Amino acid sequence: MDNQNYYDKKFTNCLASDKSKSEAAQIVIDAYLDNKPYGSKKKKVSPEERHQLFWHSNFCQLIPLDVYSSESFVLALTRYFRQEPVSNFSLLQVISSESPVSVKDAVRYSALVLKPISNKWQELQQLAEGDANELDELIAIIRLMHKEHERLLSDLEQTQKELTSLTPLTCLIYISLFAFEYLLGGDNGNDGDSPVNIDMEEAWSAFKYILAWKLENSDIKSFDLTESRILETVNEHLIPFLFPSPEQKINTQIYQQISELIIKQIALNSFISQSVDAFCFDDSIAFKIEKGIAVIKDVDVSVKLAWQSNGHKLKLLDGYWFNRGVDELIASGLAEQQIGSKENHEANQLSIIKTFSNQLRLVEVYGLNEYLTADTGLRVDLYEALLSLNLMSAFFNKDFVAPYQQYLLEEKSWLAAISRLAFEGMQQGENRFPIIWSSKKDKVARIKAWTVNKSFPYGNQKAAEAIIDFWTHDLKATAKKSQSENSPLVIIPELYERPILKFGKHIFQFPWMVAFQNNSTAALNNLRRIGANRTQARSETAAIELRLAENFKMRNFNVLLNYLPPKTPDYDPGEIDIICALEGHVFVLEVKSTFLRSTKNDAWFHKTRTLRKAGQQISRKVTAVEQALLTDDQFKLSLGFGTGDVNPIITGWIVDTSIELDHEFFSGYLKVSLEEILIALRDDSQLLFEMERFVEDQELQGEPNFTLYPDGFTANGFIQVVEDKVIWNLSP
Repeated sequence: MDNQNYYDKKFTNCLASDKSKSEAAQIVIDAYLDNKPYGSKKKKVSPEERHQLFWHSNFCQLIPLDVYSSESFVLALTRYFRQEPVSNFSLLQVISSESPVSVKDAVRYSALVLKPISNKWQELQQLAEGDANELDELIAIIRLMHKEHERLLSDLEQTQKELTSLTPLTCLIYISLFAFEYLLGGDNGNDGDSPVNIDMEEAWSAFKYILAWKLENSDIKSFDLTESRILETVNEHLIPFLFPSPEQKINTQIYQQISELIIKQIALNSFISQSVDAFCFDDSIAFKIEKGIAVIKDVDVSVKLAWQSNGHKLKLLDGYWFNRGVDELIASGLAEQQIGSKENHEANQLSIIKTFSNQLRLVEVYGLNEYLTADTGLRVDLYEALLSLNLMSAFFNKDFVAPYQQYLLEEKSWLAAISRLAFEGMQQGENRFPIIWSSKKDKVARIKAWTVNKSFPYGNQKAAEAIIDFWTHDLKATAKKSQSENSPLVIIPELYERPILKFGKHIFQFPWMVAFQNNSTAALNNLRRIGANRTQARSETAAIELRLAENFKMRNFNVLLNYLPPKTPDYDPGEIDIICALEGHVFVLEVKSTFLRSTKNDAWFHKTRTLRKAGQQISRKVTAVEQALLTDDQFKLSLGFGTGDVNPIITGWIVDTSIELDHEFFSGYLKVSLEEILIALRDDSQLLFEMERFVEDQELQGEPNFTLYPDGFTANGFIQVVEDKVIWNLSP
């Protein structure tokens, strides 16, 4: 097919197959959103070529007016505003005249609010020239945001210039001091003018951005640290804070500058997350201009409540897997044994519960296997990798955070508290500094004891080395990628995703961060976000489907995995992940697996890309199953139906490992989280509870005899439990 006429030919072919103009237009627009045409192996179609083909096709002049307001067309128009090279202003004028709301939504979604020099911003202003225009308020809001963004960015860059010569290690030292003063101490010992009310996660995010700035702008040699260079930097920048003396004065100027940098980075990040992302991607609110300022109005409370509900569900799920971890501890026999010293038994036992909890979740929901592969190629035992991080968290809580906070209460000064912590650590031969380091070899020797098992009663050095590699962020390697002109967009790990920072042969850790981080999220995003292109990722996706299928089989469903319906030259339904049947019902499941998201931006992209496409896929696959049930007796028999049976009721669901946009519909099909399906099949929703309750009263929640199916499990009952969100409605 000639690429130059791809969209026109597709539109003509759709009309020839008795599709209405609107139906045909939707099909063509969806093809554009699915990045078609792809081109050939010899010559791929570039994004710019695709935009040119679409926006200058004859088809775009023939789109029916009712299609302008469709979700698909708004997303296509969003792509127009996101790219720079291709322009069709005359067409844009028509669209704006007929459907200004579509233009406004597309402009919001395209994040033009962060692109003051974009030619698309110039086009938007041209559209609004002349008399009063429906786009005037939108443009006024964007101008205000451009101004505020420019101010915050300029402030940040000014402070960055003052710190250009600071090495990455020096930056991290001052960041660690800031964390002890402002994140661990509350109001104790702080001045009234100090920025004490800082959210911990916002600060961590700011630290990551500062590290990313240093990775992109530092001499590569600064990441090859020798022992003498480390000691020189520590003596100059850290020791004066810990052990002040007339000879070693605190460098208050640098500390103040780094503190300002952190505060300004938090301010910029907060503006983007709370104002820009809200304006661009939050459809529950609308920005209005009142008396020259932008104000927020609620327009859809249900969407806002759904987002808040997701946070509550995630807490309940954390409790659910914790309860499952307790059950695993009991089944293993470890509940009756002392783990480590008597003094550390309780913390060690809690670490093992959390490890079982994390492992169960990663295996049952995300398809992980017993062994993983680190970036270095070393084989990592999943349980040992998780246990190591949980034990690190327990250790840093007990030996760093708890004593520091106690000293802070007694000394009323954060400087006196960190000094006391560091001094008492030295008396014990331990590093209790705000940032700690060692050679990789020493760290491996230190955690070797955590790999003890029947095969290795004294621990396994190779296993310990693999664990370190698994959690390590090689700063030099990332810096090289960041500074390479030919390198694609570099994904910088969040600090908690890879909490061991590598400088040459030495590794560094922030004890205050590892003490508080969510290790389940750290492990998942380490693999699913940072390691999305691992060779194991494909087999993990297959394992998710296989393990979900096994759960259906345990409820006596007949299950078909990866069924490939016949395709025709015009119609390819694609492989169907799971088909299962019981009591006259057939379930067609499209399984999606990604990482945990925390921003409206990420959730919007998940909705408009992964889930939008999943809706189209499940629609085709349900149709294919309907056809197979009518024409393929062998297919019908494989699902447990006789050839003469009445055709069953077919239910299509998108089953997603993420919880965003749960119980919304895509192409008319329900999206539901995989964990909800598992809990509904296992009938153990009584294990859902918020972890804070455990911390408060040390009692596990749930009635052991509770059931979602008082009259026994049935296909109808299962549908009702899922579609009515019963497991969430019954949660404490």
